[in-house]
Amino acid sequence: MPTLCASTPFVATARFVPPQTSKFVPLGRTSLQVSKIGIGTLQWGDPSSGFGSSFGEAELCGAFQQLLKGGINFIDTAEVYGYQGIKSGTSAEQLVGKFSKQRSENASDTETLPIIATKFFTIPWSNFLVGGGFRLGRKSLLEALRRSLQRLGRKRVDLYQIHFPFPTLSNAALMESLKESVELDLTSAVGVSNYSKQQMEEADDLLAKFGVPLASNQVRFNLLHRNPDKEGLLTACKERNISLIAYSPLASGSLTDKALMTESTKSGKSKPLLELMEKIGTNHNGKSISQVALSYLIMKGAIPIPGCKNEFQARSHCELLDWSITMDEVKMLEEAAENI
Repeated sequence: MPTLCASTPFVATARFVPPQTSKFVPLGRTSLQVSKIGIGTLQWGDPSSGFGSSFGEAELCGAFQQLLKGGINFIDTAEVYGYQGIKSGTSAEQLVGKFSKQRSENASDTETLPIIATKFFTIPWSNFLVGGGFRLGRKSLLEALRRSLQRLGRKRVDLYQIHFPFPTLSNAALMESLKESVELDLTSAVGVSNYSKQQMEEADDLLAKFGVPLASNQVRFNLLHRNPDKEGLLTACKERNISLIAYSPLASGSLTDKALMTESTKSGKSKPLLELMEKIGTNHNGKSISQVALSYLIMKGAIPIPGCKNEFQARSHCELLDWSITMDEVKMLEEAAENI
């Protein structure tokens, strides 16, 4: 039998669709069922984030397998994540593709296959980072998607997203390209990222003319950055049945046990909030500040995608599938966050 994280590839021939339980949520108006917490791969393959020094392929592969085993099936990546390693085969997309193929052949029939999301970088000179041609025309998105599929080792990705709006490519042109990507069966669903409420609504309306649902909008959302909630984006997502995917859910490490331990944080404005989060976690059988921060987003109706570098973090994230804070605790956290 092949060993987990070995070089022998395993290519699945059919997708197991998880039952609609509290552990899974629909991705927007699509038929995709994703775990209510996913994983972001921003740091995978990136030397500046410690790849190759503090962690490497072995740790990431172990984390990937643990995530699937624990029930987390939603993996978010992008063509520019870890782009420095494209030539050596260690960019984030390439690692996700490699780990997907290295799943054990004796995996259980009920084990969830990963649902993979990636993104199109809209800046015209992206070719200097990931190859390909200068990005000006509408067809550049389809060319970039095909290159992403090559790195992922797939014929179709589950979710393809616009990384962020950029003036050289209009919303209309981008949405038409996303429509074509669905028609060509290069992606199952389409989404956007870093779109404002108005931009998202325009994108949704444009796609609706083609009969294609906008599945998601990925934005920065955490207890220290609650703009998506305060400015109406979260409400608009719920009204239009668009999933809000929350990146930077731990505020770049500012909402963790380690942050509370540092002297700078202890003397900072975040201390009361972190102490409250620690107390809430203690009242829930010793959950961490990070788990409280992620559970808050899940209770708000978002899908958080924290980073994950090792099996320990993977197991911690998987615990969120079976546990949550209460709505009263959500209100307490928001009241504490207002004072920062």
